[in-house]
Amino acid sequence: MLSTNVLADNSNDINRSINDSVVEAGDMLQILIPATGFFAAWMYDDFEGAKQLTYSTLSTQLIVHGAKQAVGRSRPNESSWNSFPSGHTAAAFSGATFLQSRYGAKWGIPAYLGATFVGASRIHGNRHYAGDVVAGASTAFMMNQFFTSPYRKDGIYINAQPTADGFALGVTVTDEVLKHSNKHSSQPLNKLKHRLELGVGVNLADSSAQAGASEYLSKDELIDEYQPFSYINYQYQLGGGDSYELEFLPTETRRRGTVANDFTIDGVPYKAGEEVLTAFRHWMLGSNIYKGLQLSNSVKLDVGLGLYLHMIELDVDLDNGGGKYANEDHWRAMPAATAKLSWSLSEDVSAVSNVQYQNWEGDSYILAEAGLRYHFNEAWDVGMKYSYTETELDNSKFLASYDSQNIVLTFANRF
Repeated sequence: MLSTNVLADNSNDINRSINDSVVEAGDMLQILIPATGFFAAWMYDDFEGAKQLTYSTLSTQLIVHGAKQAVGRSRPNESSWNSFPSGHTAAAFSGATFLQSRYGAKWGIPAYLGATFVGASRIHGNRHYAGDVVAGASTAFMMNQFFTSPYRKDGIYINAQPTADGFALGVTVTDEVLKHSNKHSSQPLNKLKHRLELGVGVNLADSSAQAGASEYLSKDELIDEYQPFSYINYQYQLGGGDSYELEFLPTETRRRGTVANDFTIDGVPYKAGEEVLTAFRHWMLGSNIYKGLQLSNSVKLDVGLGLYLHMIELDVDLDNGGGKYANEDHWRAMPAATAKLSWSLSEDVSAVSNVQYQNWEGDSYILAEAGLRYHFNEAWDVGMKYSYTETELDNSKFLASYDSQNIVLTFANRF
């Protein structure tokens, strides 16, 4: 590992910390939002809700801090090796998801806005990468789904009737309440319209070297050898086996090295022999709509069309003290065709594969992946998959061709 003791006079515009009112507000909100959850529970005299918030928040932080130690990712400002996932974001989303799930949108919407601000402030302050924020927020959401139930439900009726000795109190609970009273129980699959999947992975290929670093740098090395990343995938069942999908996958790789051949980025020239720090980002946001085809009792094929927006960006600065910062980015929207195959091998295990092709005016993106999922019940599953991607950029200043080879763990909840 590289040294993490980056002194202020050695920092540059890539790894320099930002300390301003945005970061300070995020620090406050990551405490205030879950505190608001406890305050709301007090307002409603809801001891059960306070208990659920405690369970979800503590379990989230245990997972987050365990992952920090296991992954060991360098923070963007290189102050420590515990960047992944974001604890501040996880704390804020623990409060926000609880307020939404327990007390509804009037509490949840402003809390979600505040939690989103916390995540943005961590990226803005150079404390976390976007993938760290995605992982922290998603972990909080998953734990909230496991522990939290709504505070009030339609279908519960209380009635009182006078008797000779006083009065009799009766409670009527309808079937509708009983169906949804326990979030841990298995519900019919057709009742679970939403699915949220968190993917956490490592890239075994040196994508940034393929994208041009190996051509222009020597004696270079990745700051994070295994390049951890995360993504979030949301699906909504439309009925009849059809579905809608929205996903966000941000990746960033940083490396430092010596300029081997003169090059220019954004009008800034870099000379052979200069020591530089580089940051290479590829963020992808897309949506698809799928037609579901049940090929047999155990095999389902989903065929989809969609649109993806890619943001590819390169930052360069002198490693020791900065002073020559340059940035170039390339945005590309590409239509996509996707085919997903799911094969139930047993009641609990299924094999999954996914092939996607995106292309527009010479730029292209190819995805191929395969793996296994274990279903605890119809609401929860975990999985592991191998994913290969290939990116070709022929219409940008980068003119880059690179691939990634990823091992990914997935965690999903239907609700």
